[in-house]
Amino acid sequence: MSAGKGGFALGQVTTSRRRLLRKLTARLEHGFSTEAVPELRRLLGDGAETPATRLAASAALLEWQERRRRAKADPVRLDCDIVIVSHFALPGGNTTAGAEEIRAYREAGLRVGLVHHPVFHWDVSREVNPKIASLVDGERVRWIGPWDRVACDLMIVRLPTVVLRRRDDMPEIEAARTVLVVNQTPFKFYGADGGVEEAWDVHRVRASMAEWVGDHTWHPVGPMVREALLEHHAAELDGVELSGEDWYECLDPALWRREDRPAADGPIRIGRHARDHPLKWPESPERLLECYPSHGDFAVRVLGGADTVAERLGGLPANWSVLPFDAVDAREFLHGLDVYVYFIAEEGREAFGIAPLEAMAAGVPVVMDRRFEPLFGPAAVYCGPGEVADAVRALAHDPETYAAQRDRAFAVVEERFSHAALLRRVAALGAAPR
Repeated sequence: MSAGKGGFALGQVTTSRRRLLRKLTARLEHGFSTEAVPELRRLLGDGAETPATRLAASAALLEWQERRRRAKADPVRLDCDIVIVSHFALPGGNTTAGAEEIRAYREAGLRVGLVHHPVFHWDVSREVNPKIASLVDGERVRWIGPWDRVACDLMIVRLPTVVLRRRDDMPEIEAARTVLVVNQTPFKFYGADGGVEEAWDVHRVRASMAEWVGDHTWHPVGPMVREALLEHHAAELDGVELSGEDWYECLDPALWRREDRPAADGPIRIGRHARDHPLKWPESPERLLECYPSHGDFAVRVLGGADTVAERLGGLPANWSVLPFDAVDAREFLHGLDVYVYFIAEEGREAFGIAPLEAMAAGVPVVMDRRFEPLFGPAAVYCGPGEVADAVRALAHDPETYAAQRDRAFAVVEERFSHAALLRRVAALGAAPR
């Protein structure tokens, strides 16, 4: 007989009931007990269910009840500098950014507590991403349990979606100050008629945060998120304290920088690394080929997949080479490029742009959409799609121009997007290294 995650036997449980039990057990484990407990009790008391299903439901309930009893009888009390509440099981940018911040805090000597808060209407059973788990040492960085009591200087809630439905079993957190990092726009993109595909509701997030923590501050992760909030959601922001400072994502510049540009031995190597999504690429075939030319003097390299491009073009141009997401380390990929080119869909609203930031930190000059200029300033070259080829050639064929643009990017990365910049920001909010 096989065992479920909670230790109960599942070998004689039907496939559909096994899926349900694992879903309910995951909800118990991650704090959503008001939905899970009644459903498990229903399974336990339903004579039409198999004995194995009822036994498994009983075991899950008993294990959770005993864990709760022990935790409440002898609660853990912690003092932290920073507590981060986020969905730490995601595979993409939220986790990458969160891991980088945790690393910066830990290296600065700050004590960090983590509250894993899955998004209720997503799959809550996903395991914590290894990028996060590898940073937890039980001393400087530790998990906060659902019935722990914690005091901290600063609580950071990353990802508004998590508080649409807050956990029932939540630690008692006494924070001197709380911020919500708004690292996605309320809608996935905005067209002529407004937002399309809602990601989160401003009213609900505002009400949930106010009910939970009272006074707090919203920090957009970059100018595009701020613009979307002010342009499309101004009325909904009534009562929200919107910070004048963006919560830029960060990295350690020393870990990304390459010594020298690779030797010129053929076509100009332009590239980009990002997940393959329709909003991550220009919409039309014409615009795609303007931004990523099929000319023989360019070699286009992509890390992250390009099925969207193949569909829009009816196949990939001969000068393209494509690797799947995470097929190679991003730094290794970037170190093999001459110029980084980053253009997205007209209706896309990139919350931040960690991928081009990594290219800048690596010393690869970036040519990109003008919409990113408020974020990156002089760190990139900005142009329209039809100007990409000339902009790339101007950089690649002039060593002095190339070096000057690389150095401008290095300076901006250090000033705005480094670990040092992040530590200055949290120190101003009361969480300074001791």
